[in-house]
Amino acid sequence: MEISRFVADPVARLRWPAASPFMPRWLFCPTPQAVGFALRNTLASLIALAIALWMELDSPQWAVATVWSVAQVRRGESMSKARWRIVGTLVGAVAAVVFIAAFPQQSWLFFPAVAAWIGLCSFLATFCLNFRSYAFVLSGYTCSIIAVAAASAPDDVFFIGVSRATYIVLGVVCEAAIATLFTLNLSTRARAAMVAQVEDVLHRLATLLREIVLHDRDTLVHAGEFSNMLVSVHQGLEFPAIEMGRQVHAGDHARAVLAEVSILVTRLVGLSGGAERAMLSDDGILADTRGQLLHLCDRLATARLKARALDDLHAQAAHLRTLFEQRAATGTQEMGRITHGVLAAAMGDMEEALAHCHAIYRPPPHDHFRFHLGGHRDIRLAFHNGLRGAVAIMLAALVYEVTAWPGGMGFIAITTLVCGLFATRENPVVGTTRFLSGAVWSAVAAGFLDLGVLPYLSDYEEFAFVLGIFLFVGGLAKCSRGTAGAAAAYGLLMPNLLMPGNQSRVDEVTFLNGAWHTVLAVGLSVLVFRLVLPFRARDERLRFGRHMRGELRRLCLVPLPPSPQWWIGTSVDRIGRMVRHAAQAGDHGAAGDIRLMLMFSSVGLNILLLRQLKRQRRDAVSAVITALLRALVRYRVASPRGIAVVRAARRRLARMERADPGNGRLLEVLACLDGIGRTASACVAAMAAGVE
Repeated sequence: MEISRFVADPVARLRWPAASPFMPRWLFCPTPQAVGFALRNTLASLIALAIALWMELDSPQWAVATVWSVAQVRRGESMSKARWRIVGTLVGAVAAVVFIAAFPQQSWLFFPAVAAWIGLCSFLATFCLNFRSYAFVLSGYTCSIIAVAAASAPDDVFFIGVSRATYIVLGVVCEAAIATLFTLNLSTRARAAMVAQVEDVLHRLATLLREIVLHDRDTLVHAGEFSNMLVSVHQGLEFPAIEMGRQVHAGDHARAVLAEVSILVTRLVGLSGGAERAMLSDDGILADTRGQLLHLCDRLATARLKARALDDLHAQAAHLRTLFEQRAATGTQEMGRITHGVLAAAMGDMEEALAHCHAIYRPPPHDHFRFHLGGHRDIRLAFHNGLRGAVAIMLAALVYEVTAWPGGMGFIAITTLVCGLFATRENPVVGTTRFLSGAVWSAVAAGFLDLGVLPYLSDYEEFAFVLGIFLFVGGLAKCSRGTAGAAAAYGLLMPNLLMPGNQSRVDEVTFLNGAWHTVLAVGLSVLVFRLVLPFRARDERLRFGRHMRGELRRLCLVPLPPSPQWWIGTSVDRIGRMVRHAAQAGDHGAAGDIRLMLMFSSVGLNILLLRQLKRQRRDAVSAVITALLRALVRYRVASPRGIAVVRAARRRLARMERADPGNGRLLEVLACLDGIGRTASACVAAMAAGVE
């Protein structure tokens, strides 16, 4: 009955693979994109392997592993990773030659030197984004792989290094050539992807602005999630920019949009307390202001990056800025004037963001715009990453020296590789278990091929057909979020265990030794990440809080203050990390720390804006600001005495403003002081309540 119903009902037939726990959807119902990705990289792998065998390279399996290491779903990611992989390989090969020449037959000078090199590469990689970080870790584990392979034959280190560089370049070239055949209209699709990302940012901004205007109690939590989304978009903008070419600066304009949007949100977070009191008053002007902002939110929620729509939005933002400036100059209530002044500045940020959106959609002629958005650089995390990598290499070397294990050198090389891959992740523990499961599956697949299939094959065509099936399945798994981590290990390690050759076949003992040291090396790396200076999201949040409080004091008196864009970019990066790590750990108690970081970010922005206003001219207002900043360095901003100093300065400036009611500069200064005072008071209350 069930079988006949299944055959008769095509809808049931389509649903069945997804519903069965024994038939994963990624394998039996893959998307067209997954099929294309798996097919093109399988072809590139087989071509690279054929060329490596024809050239009689000593380790042709690394050409296959390189294809799957470089291959990414997005073409821009593959192009970036391929470029930096070549750079990292060349640097690592040079380092390997230097270490072998410097420490011949001196194992306990050689291994610490390699461990120190791995630690240094991991340390430096922590300060880079995307695949620039990958280049550093690749130079580390490439040095280890070449040096370990040449340890028993130091005279051949140069030839081993040239061989490895050859099949790395071979794998990169094959992947790029096949991917080019599968890619059509790359620049057009990249621009469409970037436009969709920026539109999503505007839509999410509309939702957040509506919550700020309506004073939703969860606004700060949602602002943290918005920051996490901005960080993800920022990190992904590099790849469509690569696909569009260096002559196109759409990526720089998109980063500028993110910066302006972040400043806008941070301004309004600092305004929230005063705006709430003003907006809820019976003043008809403020009620109209609220309606105007809600109408803008409605327009942003459906915004599209098209010329007419962008022109209309830009015109509305310019109109609101002019309107709010007039109301700030002619208002009768001090709080209303300050609120309208901040809103006018926020609309100015909106205008800048929309102007950059227009440049993405329709690039201006002779565009040479460049923009870099700052990010957090964590020295302590970098030190921990470097130390973990060095400890793992020394432990693997100790095992080799104590046991004289024939597969010990391979054990060290694979340990280096895995530690390098995970050392620069924000949370290196996440993903290591899946990588270990992928290593086990790679051993199973390679064992089946080596011991059960290859003995019955006589030419490359037959071997390529069988191997292609296994590689194609790995490609499908890499396109699924749930299996991507295991598939990365599978594509990297399975060819290495297979060890195909022109005139040789891997016997049972050789295969089992290779599989054993590979799985043990991955297991050792997992243990090191979990036991040596383990990552804890709670400790990270506390460290970020202490660091930002110290930065607030430095912002008050540092001779060359950073730009507001740099400060906001760094703050958003930190907040995004906190949100991601809390989600990964399932820590629902992190919301208070995230709110605190958002408030610190708002305080820092207002301090930088104060310093900009102070530099405009030297007068009595500048003298008050200078005295205030010096006092905040002594007493700290987020402290009762610091808040008292801010309020005293505000009272002095409020008297000046009442004597000169048309002074827009004084209104801006008062708005900054209000933002600092209210936000610092909320920080002190939160810390006293036990947030930190």
